[in-house]
Amino acid sequence: MSLPGAYTGPAGSFPMLSPKELEQMEAPLMALASKAGDLRRLLHVFFAFLNRRTDFYLVPNQLDVEEDIPLKMGFKEGDAEKLLLAAFRQFPLRRMPRQGGGGAAAAAAKGGKGGVTTKQKGDSSKNKSANATTTADIPKKSTDGDAGKSSQKKENDKASSADESSKSLSSSKKKNKELEDPMADVRYTEEGKQKPVGNGGSTNRYRWTQTINETSVIIGVPEGTRGKDLDVIIKASSLSVRLTKAPPKKENEDEAPSPILLEGDLVEKIRTDESTWSLEGGALVLTLDKVKKTWWETVLIGDEKIDTTLVDSTRKIGEYDDATQGAIRKILFDQRQERLGLPTSDEILGKKLIPPLPPGVEYIDKETLDANTSKKNDS
Repeated sequence: MSLPGAYTGPAGSFPMLSPKELEQMEAPLMALASKAGDLRRLLHVFFAFLNRRTDFYLVPNQLDVEEDIPLKMGFKEGDAEKLLLAAFRQFPLRRMPRQGGGGAAAAAAKGGKGGVTTKQKGDSSKNKSANATTTADIPKKSTDGDAGKSSQKKENDKASSADESSKSLSSSKKKNKELEDPMADVRYTEEGKQKPVGNGGSTNRYRWTQTINETSVIIGVPEGTRGKDLDVIIKASSLSVRLTKAPPKKENEDEAPSPILLEGDLVEKIRTDESTWSLEGGALVLTLDKVKKTWWETVLIGDEKIDTTLVDSTRKIGEYDDATQGAIRKILFDQRQERLGLPTSDEILGKKLIPPLPPGVEYIDKETLDANTSKKNDS
């Protein structure tokens, strides 16, 4: 390719292409971007082309500059950079949607970021090429960057989508396996009770976990089940979960499975107004708020029990109400102060403590006074 004539227009302006012209140039540019495979390689090839085949990197001889001789090719020093920046800025930056913190979301964010970079740098390189070459060559270089950006963005999106699908599929398979056979990993004590997992246990119909305040029941549901396909009844002393339509019969089954997923009486009462249910990742999750804050051996009467002596009954201080938290912190502080021989919280605050009484002397409160009066009356 012969070198084009020098660009005589302003450094910050350049000929524009119509949408139709841009579309015509996109196919070969897409192929070029795909072959390059990486945005940096694509840009390197493009600028190497400008350097070897155009006058984009040519600057005038210093003597010609001093004598103010008109340019026939190339750019004054600094004009090519201005042209590059102007080409970059002719397209606005586009803000991406907020991405997640990790895993597949992070991969998607990475892919999106690469696509934006391709757009910006590709657009700038295409336009600077346009001004560095003849009018016939301008359209081609103007759209090189657009092709690169589109191809790179698609490749990055495909990669991030593949990562997300792979992780999602792996997680889904693991969860489905657990729900299909809830008893697979159950271990038993010598007494024949289940060793708690998540402070709960398993039956052939569901898995369950618990805290001192609530119990969570996880039930597998047929694929594609939606909320309207379920009839969930949560009462203070019983549960009922049914499918509104009977699930289809599978090839290896003699008869269609029962539409009843769970039904029975609860081992303890719950607060129905604080209990909820939801569909999460192909499973139905029931969250039951306990009336009596105690550890359950099972969820439904008649199901296998766990050994509650093995339950992790420790509680974080933040799980208590404010008054209880204050009392606990006061006790811990006073115990530490006593070990160190320092004043307790009451002594620090200047509260009057009951002085020790001499032998044979006791404080008389109303209860003690009433008891003494009753004894005198009886005698």
